[in-house]
Amino acid sequence: MRVSYLAVSDKKCTVQMAGCNFRCRGCFSKQGKSGGVEMTAKELAGHVPEYMEVMLAGGEPTLDSEGLILLVEELGRNRVTLSTNGYLLDEELLERLRGIRVHIDLKAHDSWLHNWYTGMDNAPVLEAVRLLYEKGFGFEVSSVYIPGVVEMPEIENIASFLSGIGDIKYKIMRYVPVNDFSRRPQVWEIENAVRKAREYLGNVSSSIENRSHPEGREIIRF
Repeated sequence: MRVSYLAVSDKKCTVQMAGCNFRCRGCFSKQGKSGGVEMTAKELAGHVPEYMEVMLAGGEPTLDSEGLILLVEELGRNRVTLSTNGYLLDEELLERLRGIRVHIDLKAHDSWLHNWYTGMDNAPVLEAVRLLYEKGFGFEVSSVYIPGVVEMPEIENIASFLSGIGDIKYKIMRYVPVNDFSRRPQVWEIENAVRKAREYLGNVSSSIENRSHPEGREIIRF
């Protein structure tokens, strides 16, 4: 597997993988491009402190499914969270990943919008959400609020879709501007989106009130 860096805080270590199967127009991460260092699961696990929770992120960690499974086994399933776009999370892979937590990023519910934004169809992602719920995984769905692209109507469509499956945990992320693709959403826009989503779901939060990435992280590059 190709690894870009580790981000280590007091209690959490994020493993940032290189490479991605999506080509999101507004992506703020450099991990979708070529790069990273090839490491075995055992080598990588040796760099992660034993007492920490571990987030496997990217890029897209599921690109190397066999390496991912080996890494999960090395780290211990009960402390691993997988952050993924969900495209490759089929039934077979999920069976082999039982015991971990999952954060799945649903870019858009509208198929045309998802394809335009990512270059990929969203049908496998929507199916992955259903499978995660049916198989009893601990998981959360997130969407990035992008002004002019993913706004209130799309957030409502996503919340409605999720509620049709179950009362799924949902988080609305605030877009970080890159290359003038869009602007940073106003706080009131995020708050309004959260209120609308709560008309459908019982557990809705945002990145404004609940940060995903703690401040003061140490970056370890390879």
